Amino acid sequence: MQITLRVNKEEKTFTNDFIKARVFRNALKMNEKMRNEGNEISVETFDEMIGFVVNVFDNQFTVDDVWDGLEAGKLNDEIMRVFNNVLNIGGLETKPSTDNEGK
Repeated sequence: MQITLRVNKEEKTFTNDFIKARVFRNALKMNEKMRNEGNEISVETFDEMIGFVVNVFDNQFTVDDVWDGLEAGKLNDEIMRVFNNVLNIGGLETKPSTDNEGK
């Protein structure tokens, strides 16, 4: 898995080819928290998600590197891409929750 951040005005790509089972477990816990919050994800949860991404890549960069190194319009998509990749590695897929399920 890879992520590219702008660090010190340069594009830098970070790679992790070994995702720990504990990271998958943490993704399950984060997924449950996000489902409980629905479409109203709190700032605190978003901060936790970025911390999760840092952990996925074995702390090769910091939370501040993510905040400062990703373009604002791409932040959510990139965070969710990493998160979903971890869940898919464990054999799960995230499904968007809607209020209209079963209707």
